[in-house]
Amino acid sequence: MQCKRSSYTSKKLGRSIRSKAGVTIVEAMVALSIFAVFITGTCKLMVMHRKTLDMARDQYTAVNIAKNRLELARAFDFDQIPELNESPVTVDFKGIPSQDGLFQRTTTVTVLNTNLYELVINVSAKNRETLTFKDSGQTINTYISKHL
Repeated sequence: MQCKRSSYTSKKLGRSIRSKAGVTIVEAMVALSIFAVFITGTCKLMVMHRKTLDMARDQYTAVNIAKNRLELARAFDFDQIPELNESPVTVDFKGIPSQDGLFQRTTTVTVLNTNLYELVINVSAKNRETLTFKDSGQTINTYISKHL
């Protein structure tokens, strides 16, 4: 008798044992929508991470280009250092002048005294989205004196 009651109750509610076994299309669509939101967020996070990584790499490279220029100035004879003056020059990641370079370097040598020069090296990286050089970049400022 209990079996009949159970079957009566399930028929009364309009449910059968079969309908509980599968997944409805609505449930599948909800699950896919949640999955799509998760994947979209993850992709945006990966893109932002990549942009940050590229920007950090460009800043690191800009500092190295400026340091290499400073080392070049130190290798020059003291009287030849003013020849390092240059207006903005587009350079590649090694600091070699190139029209397709991603960096722009400016070197300014100021004579402060007969025995003292101020050397300012500014290297800015190209913005990868707008393909223009940033106004501010990495700057190294130092003084070079002549040994007496």
